[in-house]
Amino acid sequence: MLFQLVVLDNSSFVVIYVLTYFIYYDKIRIADMVKKELLDKAMRHFISARVMTLSQLGVLLSCSQRSVQRYLSKWGGFRSYNHNGKYFSLPAIAHFDSFGIWKYNDIGFSRFGNLKETVVHLVARSPDGLTASELGEVLSVNAHSFMSQFRVDLRLKREKCDGVLVYFCSDHDIRIAQKRKRFTDQPLSTFPSNTQAVTILVSLLKNPKATIEELVKTINKEQNGISITMVERLLEHHGLFKKKVTHIL
Repeated sequence: MLFQLVVLDNSSFVVIYVLTYFIYYDKIRIADMVKKELLDKAMRHFISARVMTLSQLGVLLSCSQRSVQRYLSKWGGFRSYNHNGKYFSLPAIAHFDSFGIWKYNDIGFSRFGNLKETVVHLVARSPDGLTASELGEVLSVNAHSFMSQFRVDLRLKREKCDGVLVYFCSDHDIRIAQKRKRFTDQPLSTFPSNTQAVTILVSLLKNPKATIEELVKTINKEQNGISITMVERLLEHHGLFKKKVTHIL
């Protein structure tokens, strides 16, 4: 016969089971050791290089870019805010300055994440708001090339001063403090006159859905000299500011 049924007693079965168990888990143990050695080698190389791309890490770890991203997430890796987010680094490598920025050569990293989130955080934490040029100096990028996207970002407010746009935090109390700090040598803007107040309130009734910036733009087409701060102070005086902000949000 080609095949013959082999009947094992209990002791033989136990011996075969134990041998199989140790062979199987020994392979797993060896595979884990090889994987650990590979990860240790990759980490040493990463620390030495300081910054790396997904492709470079994929070669080191012998895995797909998706797997590399999982490793980076596990390690708390940082993605560069410039160079199209091409480069990555690690918390143990990065040394962030007081702005939360770390630069390696011309590659920038932020503890706040991508460029947009970084700008919002920098403006909110600034004592007197920031211009595009000032942001560019902190980030070592041409800020004028991307600041237009903040026209519709409700987390920031911008106001022109001496022909230059200054970005402030959208929070009313923080923004007023920032503007007071920036304009220490000049009044923050006087309360609107009775005529100006009537003009503002009439315009508000005609354009209830307009933002404060849009309202000022509309008013100044007919009557110059009314600023965003003047409108804010008038609305705040009549208890309308919070209602207006809530409506906008």
